[in-house]
Amino acid sequence: MAAYSESTPSGYGLFLLPTRTLPYYRLGIWDRSEALKIVNIISVQSFKGGTGKSTISANLAVTLAQLGKRVGVVDLDLEGPGLHVIFGVADADVKATINDVLQHKAPVSEAVLDLTSRLKLKDGYLIFCPAGHKLDEILSILDTGFNLYTFKRVLEDLARDYNLEYLLIDSHPGIEKDTLLSMALCDYLVLISRVDQQDLFGSGVMTEVASQLRKPVVLILNMVPSSVSEKEASKIADRLAELFHLHVLTALPFNSDVLENLSKGVFVLEKPKDPLTKRFTEIAMKMLEAIEAGPPVDPSANQPHSQPIG
Repeated sequence: MAAYSESTPSGYGLFLLPTRTLPYYRLGIWDRSEALKIVNIISVQSFKGGTGKSTISANLAVTLAQLGKRVGVVDLDLEGPGLHVIFGVADADVKATINDVLQHKAPVSEAVLDLTSRLKLKDGYLIFCPAGHKLDEILSILDTGFNLYTFKRVLEDLARDYNLEYLLIDSHPGIEKDTLLSMALCDYLVLISRVDQQDLFGSGVMTEVASQLRKPVVLILNMVPSSVSEKEASKIADRLAELFHLHVLTALPFNSDVLENLSKGVFVLEKPKDPLTKRFTEIAMKMLEAIEAGPPVDPSANQPHSQPIG
């Protein structure tokens, strides 16, 4: 993939991808079906693994459901799926996976798990499409792949058949075909990054790609070390907003309880009184406000700003 580098005031070098590197889906030039008009598609992505992307996806989805929304979640991290662990889904619970659907081996209805009662959600509605985590399933989907139109049809079926308001896609880290497809079909991109140079560099790369696709981006800084004060985190957020021309939604501190809780369940359900659970509610409400306000006409022309980091 050809690319050229442009230095920024911070000293970071951003790989700016030429138009020709993003094929027919770079501008999202297709008619959005009636099914996709009724749902807000949110792609949760990161440049590197280990940023807490899946954890944030799961907790954000549950929080949206707790706010009374009809939510769907698709695990599109086909090389390293993990949402099924966070949601407590066992192999015996799975009739088919999103891998099977994308390879035309099963209808999407067979890959849908209703988590509303399983997670004892009193409000809202939550469904989940797991990815295959067995070696043969992973190798098979990597070998055959899938295309834009197949994936679009899956999202249409989910939106229409389950009357969804919000559909979250937990994408594979980095910039690959499935990541680009997810980005191309989404309405909003939630980018997860840690506070280190490699992740921040990668955030610049992902933001540039999203800009070419004309997708609005919000950034969540995750796992902020305890050594970084609230004031320092705010300065980092402001600087990133200025450099990358995006919205920094919030910064989440490193929380050892989250790591310990990964194999036990969804954090906001396991620890409803924890301050971090309140933060997820604030994040979800800010996202709802932004979505209801509608995306800017030209996301690349956004005036940079950051939200308060409390």
